[in-house]
Amino acid sequence: MKRIHNYIVIEISGWERERFVNLCCRRGITLYNCQCVKETIRARITRQDYFKTKEMRRKCHVHIKVLKKHDIEFLFARYRRNYSIIAGFATAFVLMFIASRFVWSIEFDGNYIYTDDSMRRFLKEHGINTGDKVKNIDTENIEKAIKNELSQVTWVNVRIEGNILKVSIDESKADELHSTTNDGNIISGYSGVIEYIITRSGTPKVTVGDEVSEGDILVENTLYVPDDYEENIQQFQTQAQADILIRTQLSWDNEINAVYADKIYTGRKMTTYAISIDKYEISLGFPRHLKEYDKVVNEGNIKIGNLIALPVSVQKITLNEYKENEAEYSEEEAAAILNEKAERFIKHLKENEVQINDYHVNIERSGDKYIAHADIDATVPADFDVRKVETSDE
Repeated sequence: MKRIHNYIVIEISGWERERFVNLCCRRGITLYNCQCVKETIRARITRQDYFKTKEMRRKCHVHIKVLKKHDIEFLFARYRRNYSIIAGFATAFVLMFIASRFVWSIEFDGNYIYTDDSMRRFLKEHGINTGDKVKNIDTENIEKAIKNELSQVTWVNVRIEGNILKVSIDESKADELHSTTNDGNIISGYSGVIEYIITRSGTPKVTVGDEVSEGDILVENTLYVPDDYEENIQQFQTQAQADILIRTQLSWDNEINAVYADKIYTGRKMTTYAISIDKYEISLGFPRHLKEYDKVVNEGNIKIGNLIALPVSVQKITLNEYKENEAEYSEEEAAAILNEKAERFIKHLKENEVQINDYHVNIERSGDKYIAHADIDATVPADFDVRKVETSDE
């Protein structure tokens, strides 16, 4: 019994159905899997042969009923008048294939010190943008650049999943000390008193309780090894490594304007939408009746599964109208704002494992500004950079 894959199952009825079968055999039309079912004959026939039986059906006065179509050609024939459906599927397939050749989304994981925006700017400075071809993305070079230029990153993994570039990093904390060095020496970044020191490599030049100044060598990059008689001393160059804590005085300064623009919300809102395609944005509405407003944007990328991100995102934009009135802070209001900023700065220090022993904030008005100054008694790692905390507080 021959097996065919593209066929039609037909049911032949009528008094001369046997004659019809014989005529088909004589004319080279093959009927497969013929079965007698009550007063009919069921068989399989190819699509090409089916259309050749028209004249024989008329001669034998038989009726043929199509029970099943097993051929992709029939699927196209069914939708032959709906070319838009087939064209839509074909276009979608082509667009998905083209989109899969480019990176349309960049995702970050494990970053706290470096925000997503700062990481995107970093990648852009190194020529990595959404819309780049997947084959042109060198993940190894990206990893090397992140390790070499972002000092707080201790581990990085860059990979491409589908058309999504994923960057996973681990960031160091202040207690994971890789101290600031100069020619292999560990240099003090602060003036103060040594409270803790454990040398891992090199020769320590200070001990607990010693007073040091900014720029002093704390651990030298030289190892001195005497012989058995402690007469001849050999010197070896190495990379100094140590965990060092220094008690020092930090300062913090900030200011605000005494006069400010007070926003009074009118209660009028407007919600609109926008479609973003790569670097282009199509707005679906305009704030025609709102003069001054705050904008809140919720954006979501369109994805197919978890690996294919399309270069299209939909934005929901909420606009809140307000009016500005000139106002002036009272001393109590200014003190509350500046004290809150100081508390945030102290919180950032603690998050970086800096021990706060004591601090005092002084606030005074000078002209049209309120100025705050804080003296902070803290115990910090020798390599801790307080400027990064100040930058994160802006």
